[in-house]
Amino acid sequence: MIYFVRRPFEADNNKLSHKKQLKSSLNEILTDVLAQLDINYTQDNLVYGEHGKPYLKNINNVFFNISHCHELGVCTVSDTEVGIDAENIRKWSPLVPKRVFSDRENNFLENAENKDEAFFRLWTLKESFVKAIGIGISYPLKTCEFLFDNENIIASGCDGCSFLQIILNDTFICSACVKNTDKYSNKLYRITETQQVFSLNL
Repeated sequence: MIYFVRRPFEADNNKLSHKKQLKSSLNEILTDVLAQLDINYTQDNLVYGEHGKPYLKNINNVFFNISHCHELGVCTVSDTEVGIDAENIRKWSPLVPKRVFSDRENNFLENAENKDEAFFRLWTLKESFVKAIGIGISYPLKTCEFLFDNENIIASGCDGCSFLQIILNDTFICSACVKNTDKYSNKLYRITETQQVFSLNL
């Protein structure tokens, strides 16, 4: 299950406050969801991996991950290692693709009709993968490659993982990765949603 919180930036005074409010909303969702599993979600019940990924202390069958961007927060809970990343579709630095995308990914980007969407489709998939494996962006990102066949995601260099991707209201891209399972469909979903808080089970 993936949980979404949308919050207008105008509701907050500045970027720091906006980020804090989104994180607070995500923590409320996680508290409620984990309480249904008889897990108390507090700072005292968290431990952190070598690269800062949070885990539930003494629990090895429930995992979670969160992400947030301008006006959107997302979180997910899974029975296997999971990573999630959300981004606004926007302009990006032309220096990034050559550093983190493979030759075939760069070719896809160069030929894409909507280059901003294409960039963040690739970027969020890579981010979700490195968050799932708990390493972070120090991982050599070119070695996990993503290509697309219509709505299908073709992943290589990330064996044992499955993915899904959501384009929300043509404004946000959210990608999720789970390890050691084919739980996700390796597909893209385009969704229109007006609710401020909602969840999807894909």
